[in-house]
Amino acid sequence: MKKWMLLGTAACAVLSAGLIVSAAEYTPGVTVSEDPDSITGYTVTFAYEDAEAEQVQLRGAFTFFYDEEDVRGTTPEKYYTPEEWENGMFEAGDESLTIDMEKAEGTDLWVTSMPLPAGHYQYVFLVNGDADTKLEDPTNPMEASGVENGNHYDRSTFYVPYDAEKQSESMDWAYMAPIEEAGTVTYVNYTDVNGDAAPLGVYTPCGYDPEREEPYKVIYISHGGGGNETDWFAGGSVDYIFDNMIKDGTTEPVLLVAMNNTAYSWDFNVIVDNLVNCIIPYVEENYNVLAEPSGRAFTGLSMGGMTTTNVLFDVPELFDYVGILSGADVKYDTTDVDWDAVKATKIMLGAGIYDFGLIGEKSLTEEDGFTLASLAAKFDEQGVAYDWEEAFGSHDWNTWPQLIKVFAEQYLWK
Repeated sequence: MKKWMLLGTAACAVLSAGLIVSAAEYTPGVTVSEDPDSITGYTVTFAYEDAEAEQVQLRGAFTFFYDEEDVRGTTPEKYYTPEEWENGMFEAGDESLTIDMEKAEGTDLWVTSMPLPAGHYQYVFLVNGDADTKLEDPTNPMEASGVENGNHYDRSTFYVPYDAEKQSESMDWAYMAPIEEAGTVTYVNYTDVNGDAAPLGVYTPCGYDPEREEPYKVIYISHGGGGNETDWFAGGSVDYIFDNMIKDGTTEPVLLVAMNNTAYSWDFNVIVDNLVNCIIPYVEENYNVLAEPSGRAFTGLSMGGMTTTNVLFDVPELFDYVGILSGADVKYDTTDVDWDAVKATKIMLGAGIYDFGLIGEKSLTEEDGFTLASLAAKFDEQGVAYDWEEAFGSHDWNTWPQLIKVFAEQYLWK
């Protein structure tokens, strides 16, 4: 095998690795190797060092699916393992497979290898059967904001390249690969609605000029339930996505601002108040951004999609563009909504084809109060225009990178 790269920075099914492990040399961490004998063209080897462990397992985003047209809004029961992968499949699930690792003879390393197609993957280690304690890869730590009251992501991540021949019918995720013309992600503190120091993740594009005559546009992005300011950067590689789009000229250089809404217990009134009176003023005072609705967009996933719904209905005059992803607050009391202002906003609704945030006939029932289909029904009722996008994935970090790319390239600033 030709070694491609060694990455050392930045209710699940259980499988046995099925390896014959010898005292061959392994390197702690994740090694992605170009491999002509692999069904995908690449083999990925994981090695976790622990001299005291009696059992080590790898858990990650390693289940694959076909597009079953009669299945929407729920993940099919039948999944395929990395060894069963076939050209044309796509990945779905963030921690969907647990694999028993084997101890390499004469070492303290627990190892497993598998073929993987292109993509941005997430993983953790479990030791001695403790499924509640998810351990990061010490050679590839979880991203952390490192500021006062800051947070960290809950998984380690890595990227696998595309093999144009062996993966010809599958997705090419090159737009999530790191490139040299990279922007910068900086974690900063602002003063929030409670008067506390609160974290933001801010992406500035490559070549960002604080004195540029034309101010930059900005996209405010919200994570989902239990997430924080690191999610979109660590789980979604949104900085790499925009690096690639900006380089390719498919979107203009913009700023991205990621917040931590978990701190406000998903009280949408507080979240919108904090956004309007604390986050936006901080950004517009400290960065060279366009302080007008035409220069602002807001998007969020899952609980963040519910947040985006509240932003749209509460302050439609502040954002010309919104992307509501994988969840919506359909139970919002719209009695006082300014529907004319909502109709003036460019709206994208998006979810994965196997995403529970997508499911349902267009309905206004209480049971469907979270789904995009139900929000679409409310929009239809009011004559609000929107666009509908579906991605190959479920309620996971396979879906949301696809959707934010579509949002940026096809909807923003048009």
